[in-house]
Amino acid sequence: MKLHIKNKIDLDGQVELVEQSYPVKLTEKNGHIYLTYTNEEKETVMLKCNDQELIMTRFSTPKSIMRFHRETPALVTIPTPVGLQHLQTQTSVYELDTKEQNLKIHYQLKQLEGDSVFANYQLEIKWL
Repeated sequence: MKLHIKNKIDLDGQVELVEQSYPVKLTEKNGHIYLTYTNEEKETVMLKCNDQELIMTRFSTPKSIMRFHRETPALVTIPTPVGLQHLQTQTSVYELDTKEQNLKIHYQLKQLEGDSVFANYQLEIKWL
């Protein structure tokens, strides 16, 4: 099985399209879909999703966790060169289609305080 990730990133009007594919292991348990793969940095990444949210855990040092909830902002912790950054995701589109095996998420990555937007993302994940 293959995982295909497309992410359109808009950073102040500069748009970048990132496309990646990885062999993936699919597990379904307790109403969640688990997709586990190894990225190009040789880190294990686990995507855990249901019809309400996606949690992406990257088992790096330190561990990186991103959450996307269909209705409420979600806290994220991202390692950067200046240390761990605590931000939030504000999801505007969350569409999980288990029959078609894809998940579409449009979100903003924002500062915790204030309305400062880091970037806008249109993420599509397919597993075939």
